[in-house]
Amino acid sequence: MKTYLRMIGYLRPHMALLGLSFLLMVLFALVDGFSIVVLIPFLQVLFGGPSATTVPVAPEFSMGRIEHFFKYELFTFLEEPTALGTLTNVCLVILAVYFAKAVLGYFQHFLPQVVLERALRDLRNQFFAHIQRLSFRYFQRTRSGQLMSILTHDVQLLKDAISTGVFRVVQHTLEVVVSLVILLAISRRLTILAVLILPPIAWIAVLIARKLRRVNRQLLRKLGDITSALQENVAGIRIVRAFGAEQFERQRFSRDNEAYQRNMVRSKKYGLLGSPVSEFLLASAVVLILYIGGRMILLDGTLAPATFFVFLVASLKLSSPLKYLSKLNEDVQPALAGCERIFAVLDTEPDVVEAEHPTPISGFEQQIRYDNVCFSYEEDDGPVLHDVSFTIRRGEVVALVGPSGSGKSTLVDLLPRFYDPTSGRIEFDGHNLREVSLRDLRGQMGIVTQEVILFHDTVANNIAYGEKPDQERLEQAARAANAIDFIEELPQGLDTVIGERGIRFSGGQRQRIAIARAIYKNPPILIFDEATSALDSESEMLVQQAVTRLMKNRTAIVIAHRLSTVLHADQIVVIEGGRVVEIGSHADLLSRAGRYSQLYELQFAELPA
Repeated sequence: MKTYLRMIGYLRPHMALLGLSFLLMVLFALVDGFSIVVLIPFLQVLFGGPSATTVPVAPEFSMGRIEHFFKYELFTFLEEPTALGTLTNVCLVILAVYFAKAVLGYFQHFLPQVVLERALRDLRNQFFAHIQRLSFRYFQRTRSGQLMSILTHDVQLLKDAISTGVFRVVQHTLEVVVSLVILLAISRRLTILAVLILPPIAWIAVLIARKLRRVNRQLLRKLGDITSALQENVAGIRIVRAFGAEQFERQRFSRDNEAYQRNMVRSKKYGLLGSPVSEFLLASAVVLILYIGGRMILLDGTLAPATFFVFLVASLKLSSPLKYLSKLNEDVQPALAGCERIFAVLDTEPDVVEAEHPTPISGFEQQIRYDNVCFSYEEDDGPVLHDVSFTIRRGEVVALVGPSGSGKSTLVDLLPRFYDPTSGRIEFDGHNLREVSLRDLRGQMGIVTQEVILFHDTVANNIAYGEKPDQERLEQAARAANAIDFIEELPQGLDTVIGERGIRFSGGQRQRIAIARAIYKNPPILIFDEATSALDSESEMLVQQAVTRLMKNRTAIVIAHRLSTVLHADQIVVIEGGRVVEIGSHADLLSRAGRYSQLYELQFAELPA
């Protein structure tokens, strides 16, 4: 019940529309009941209505008062001097009642669907926004496919649970109550045998199905857009965080989500149209039969009154809702399991939490200091970093070198607070990173990694990621990154959509777009995580030129796979086994004949000392 009540809570922001939906349900139930009652004056026309001398005095309000209205007052209101005139009034009232029932029936189903889709839109936005807050540890433990399944399939289960457990329960309960009131008031069951007019109903169903099919195609595409947006965001979460683009991603996702919601409402609009239209056509046919049959009885005498039966029976109205309510729990329980998975994600708190009153920073003025930093990915795992201490001064190029798995990438991941140290501290211009604004901190950094993350968007939007593209800045960034030549050869230049994850580009081209992205952001601090390690010689040369150009007048942290940049670094930090084993310049470290010298001799002996 706690899970179900929490699930129902997503309807609360839409109480006005929800209240209108419930009001329409009440009106529909009353009109639906009246559609049964209005047959009583029709029978009275055929077999003789009550005369003025036989109408008893109306009792005080009670079931007897309702029965008095059914049996006497309604006929008196519709009565004309001639029986045929009374019959005409009765048939017109029946037609009007079924028209009102068709209209109310449509909106009593359509408006709850609007409420549901808006509530689910809010839930998806909340879910996606919450993912933006979760720490990297969560994404290491959780498969992206699971998140996609939760956001699509499990949310759909939640929709079914609300629809089943709230709206349909109210609809069927009202139907049962009204039917019981009618049965008690008239003290008998009315049986109806309906003549189904299949051809026009089937024709309407075909027309609606064609329209619905087109709408559903669009709906599936929009659902694919939402799924792709989530998949790209999860895969590129490091870039999103590094560029402080969480708000940009939320807005982008919200636009896709809004489009999906609009298409879903259109789908429901057409999908729910068939039932009320078919029912109204059927009622029109029945009214026609009533009118013609009545004329045959009153004027022609060719139809026996005994063969003319009423076709709406209140007792039959009870069977469907009672059957439905009896299996409600069976339908709701599977949906609750999906709700639990959704809420499990929403209840997950991030490991990296911004201070309640974070210190704003507007630039990088002095230095970054690692002070006895230790780190473990999981509590049960061994430490990845052990008492790491060193300082990066403004304007320096600092290279991190060491064997694979020594902790270099982990070390730089701590700087933008993708993770927090297990112990020790990192200071930015004298401020503990835990105390500064995350958005301000990450706004000071540009990151270029070996695995370039590009989004299914234009080249321009990938370079100006998270910002509004400026044509002049875009061209300058692309030129500085040695990317302008191949971009200009694209069909639409900077406006070319690059395809999912930049699959149409080579590794070197993707790398240069990533460098152009960093240049466009123009941060004071650059982080290069083995940015050229997977490139061929020609691509590496072009990328290295762009890197050198980008590092000018900036502070740079370089994780080196090849030592072409390391040779000119102001400071080289040698990491092994998660510990700092040496710090110094290239010449200084070579002269010590230590661990750096060994790495140099093993991997880069062909380069000059």
